[in-house]
Formats: sequence, C-alpha cells, structure tokens
Amino acid sequence: MLSNLKCCFVFLLLFWNMEADRGQHGKEVSTKSCEEGSYVLNECEDRCECRDGQLINCYRVRKEFTKMEINERRRYINAYKTASMSPAFKKEYERLVTCHTNTPNDLLHETPRIFFPWHRWFLVEFENLLRRIDCRVTLPYWDWSRDADHWWNAAVWSSGDHGLGGNGNSSDDDCVQDGPFSKEKWRLLKQTGGGCLRRKFYHFKLDGDTKDLKRTLALPSKRFFDFEGNVRENYHAQLHNWIGGTMRNPLTSSNCPEMVFHHSFLDKIWLQWQNKGKAYKNAYFPMTRDKLLPSKYYSWQWLDSSNLPGQVKVTYED
Repeated sequence: MLSNLKCCFVFLLLFWNMEADRGQHGKEVSTKSCEEGSYVLNECEDRCECRDGQLINCYRVRKEFTKMEINERRRYINAYKTASMSPAFKKEYERLVTCHTNTPNDLLHETPRIFFPWHRWFLVEFENLLRRIDCRVTLPYWDWSRDADHWWNAAVWSSGDHGLGGNGNSSDDDCVQDGPFSKEKWRLLKQTGGGCLRRKFYHFKLDGDTKDLKRTLALPSKRFFDFEGNVRENYHAQLHNWIGGTMRNPLTSSNCPEMVFHHSFLDKIWLQWQNKGKAYKNAYFPMTRDKLLPSKYYSWQWLDSSNLPGQVKVTYED
C-alpha cells in the first residue's frame, strides 16, 4: 500500500513540476502582433515564420543538451521519465523500445541499407510521444566530438536532476547509483531484461573528435559509403561500446536515456552532410526499396528533414 502511494506521489510530483514550468516559461505568441517575415516561437516553442499574420514553416528545434538551460534539461528528463513510468504513456514507450529491439541487428546496424532513415523515423516517433506529455519538448543531442578525449567527464553525466547520472558501480553489477535514472529511481523494462540501468565506462578517447568529424563532413556526395560507414561503424558503435552496460547491447540500448542523445547527434551529422546539396540529400536511399519495419514507410520518405511524414519539420541548433 505504501509502495503504491509513493508511486502515485512521484507521478503527481512530475506532472506538477511540468505544469509549474509550463506556466513560468511558456511562450505563446500572438500572430496578430508578429512582425512580417520574422521568426518567432509558437506555444510549443517551435520556430515559425510569420507571414500574413500566420505562423508557417514551424520547425522543431533540437538543442545540444549541455547548452540547454537547466530548466529545459529538467523538463526533458521529467517528460522522459513520465513516458517510461506513467501508465498513461508506458505502453507506447514500450512499443518504441521494442521496435528497435525487434528489428534485426544485421539489417539495422551492420549495413547502410536503413541505418540513417530508420533512426530518423525512430527519433520522430519518440519525440512525438514526449510532446504528448509536454509539447515544448524536443529531443536533445549530445555533441560528444567536443568531449572526445574526456567524454566520461562530460556535463551530460551530471548527478543532478538535470543530468543522466554517471558511471555504474562495479561492485553492484554496474548499476547506476546517482541521478534521475539511478537504481533507486528508475528501472529497465521487462522486455530489455528489467533491473537497473547499467553503465561500465571504458575510459578511451573517442575517434570522432572535432577535427575528425570535420573531415567526415567534407567527404563528397560520391563517397556516401565512406561517410555512412564512418558514422555507423565508427562513431555510432564506439560510443555504444565505450559507455558499456545496457548501452552496449543492441537488444537493450533503446531503453537507455543516453541512446536518444547519441542518435540525435548522428542524425544531425547526417543532416549537415545532406544540407551541402541535392546530391547529398538524395544519396543512395532513393534507389533502395527497403521498408523501415515495423513502420509503413520507406527510406526515401525520411530524407528531407524539412518535410518529414506527418508534416514534421526538424532543425538542429548548434
């Protein structure tokens, strides 16, 4: 009985915090007063263009997590925890986590066939869920290239209520002991093994520092497979492995809060490369016929972040 009351109190506290934050920081814009041609934020803090008194071309703006205001970070983490714990949203959270788990690893991660567009679709689906809880939420990314030689000490691992917590405890099955996703505050889904979130940091420098990333982004469109291979086989795999624990296993990694940060940054890298021109945006995938299972979509439908299915537009703030 006490356990149930404690659980209810936690959910009420999360919702109360989000509603208080919404009242304090919401920015509903009057279209009548917006300046023609200016860019303003709507009530969901999408960046929109003012035309003829209307807000058009509204983009979801994804930000670098460690550059976000503390309250923005808390807002995101509260939404994530509500999605993964509240009965009202947990079933959809479970569906998304298992979409990743049930997609064959050799197709999803070991070839270029669907890696980029599948994860772009997954990120939008995940973002849609969180925006049902708070429409101002977008998926943050973590630019680990700036922290490549000391990534394990990056601000993203803060133990406060605005971070992801730190490394696991090697004497306690590598369970995370601090932060909002600690052993005492959050548990993995049964579908990914249950129990605590585990991390086992390998203190090795990441290959993808800012200089290496710049060289990757400079690759011409005709070298798509070199670009894609470096992102998928090197940048993607390395961080999963170096974080270790739950993040290291493809069957459990989608249940890690840091997985979203990592893949948002990989999507940003792909978008930066695509924005270099039409040949970059349309490299490879228009020639494929792979469906992004279990969705109804094909790869080519997820190439233009300014025109994604569901009338979604996404941009990244540097």
